[in-house]
Amino acid sequence: MVVSGRKGFTIVEMLAVIGIIAVLLSIIVIAASGVIKSSRAKRAEVMRNSLEQAIAAYYAQEGKWPSLIESAGSDGQDTYKFDGTKADKIFQEVVGKGFGRSGKKSMLIDASGLFVCDSSAASGTKAHGYEFSEVMGRHAKHRINLDQMAFGYQETKSGRFIRFKVVYNFRTDAVKVEL
Repeated sequence: MVVSGRKGFTIVEMLAVIGIIAVLLSIIVIAASGVIKSSRAKRAEVMRNSLEQAIAAYYAQEGKWPSLIESAGSDGQDTYKFDGTKADKIFQEVVGKGFGRSGKKSMLIDASGLFVCDSSAASGTKAHGYEFSEVMGRHAKHRINLDQMAFGYQETKSGRFIRFKVVYNFRTDAVKVEL
């Protein structure tokens, strides 16, 4: 009977195991990044729909569009695009709506799922966005006042903060929110 003095793995066996683990990890990372991109795109679409419906609800409740949209149409154009701080002012007016005609609390939108950042940082390439609920509570870690909020979403690939745009068509009297 021949007994080998070997008590461990050879360097070749270790490299083979490490290689297999590296291949499996790269497959997992690629799959996870695809899921993250997909979830960011779906979330942005949900927020876009939510803001668009909130603007429509504002119109239904108040009988007029938010003030910036109401002032559009005086120069004869058919379509008006509001982006950057102008779009933010529209969203601030809709989200901040406190009381309707009846005097009861008005809920035009469940803002808890919105993605916001400080408007002074929103145009920067490294703007950091937060959940609306993270910035509005009494004990909020990253407090941002409503009148200083920029409303947006995470870009699918990089995750950087991108603002929504509001498009108003004067002829059809319709509002759309765009990514």
